[in-house]
Amino acid sequence: MEFRLVFCLFVLSLRTTVPLHSAPTRVLLVEDHDIVRIATGILVQETIGHATIDTASNFKEAVQAVSSNTYRLIILDLSIPGTDYLLTIEKLRSLQPAALILVFSGQKEELYGVHCMRAGAAGFVSKESKATDLQEAIRVVLKGQKYLSPVVREQLLNSMTQQAASDPAELLSAKELVVMEMLLAGKWTKDIAGQLNLKSTTVSTFKARIFKKLGVNNLLDLAKRVELYHLSK
Repeated sequence: MEFRLVFCLFVLSLRTTVPLHSAPTRVLLVEDHDIVRIATGILVQETIGHATIDTASNFKEAVQAVSSNTYRLIILDLSIPGTDYLLTIEKLRSLQPAALILVFSGQKEELYGVHCMRAGAAGFVSKESKATDLQEAIRVVLKGQKYLSPVVREQLLNSMTQQAASDPAELLSAKELVVMEMLLAGKWTKDIAGQLNLKSTTVSTFKARIFKKLGVNNLLDLAKRVELYHLSK
């Protein structure tokens, strides 16, 4: 809540606009929190200068929007209702390959940043970042470039070295990563299965794979494994 209020106050304090395009840029803003959606929309207008902004508060609305309209930019929150996180990017890209997808999410950047880029996103901005970081990301992405935050840039570099072997985000698949975070959030197997539209036995299989890949035997060890890696960064 504190982030949302600070973010909104910052956006409302902006006074200058630097247009990037003379023609309107059509943007889809996928965000389920009203305050963040409104504030982000204002920020987009301030950054681009002249934008047509559509909104979606859940995955179903997002799919309907991209099926009916052509977008230059999609700003996406991974944790919107009705979605299975990273697969949302793949689904939206399959419906509209030319759209630029900028992830703006409260999910942990160190866990999801690189996976989002590999899934086809043009950039990842954490909701813990400054509003100016989101502005910069929008400008970079609309120029046809990839926006790499310091965290994502370091992980991509590490993935080319042996350092990646100790990074949980590098060892796990996108689906395993989603299941792991849900497990660490205290969700039961049946709850995870329901949210991801999987069988409970499938979730149990993912859980076993996660434990094996990370060399742990229980959830407590898993939490310590993830925490120790990020504390060492």
